[in-house]
Amino acid sequence: MLIVTRNGRTTVITGWRAWLVGAGVLVAAWLMLAFFGVLVLGAAITASLLLLLLIPAAALMVLIQWVSARRR
Repeated sequence: MLIVTRNGRTTVITGWRAWLVGAGVLVAAWLMLAFFGVLVLGAAITASLLLLLLIPAAALMVLIQWVSARRR
């Protein structure tokens, strides 16, 4: 049984309609959870890839600067 109150009016939903509304809410919640999960996973992969590429590149730049400074 679902009880919905809007603008001072109370509506009671029972039986198969309540199950249908509950199933719809459940599906919507799962879709939102999946969406935000994929969003967080994409952000984590992006951050990891940037760190994986930028840290060695920065280390290589430091090494190149250090070698060129020693030659002078």
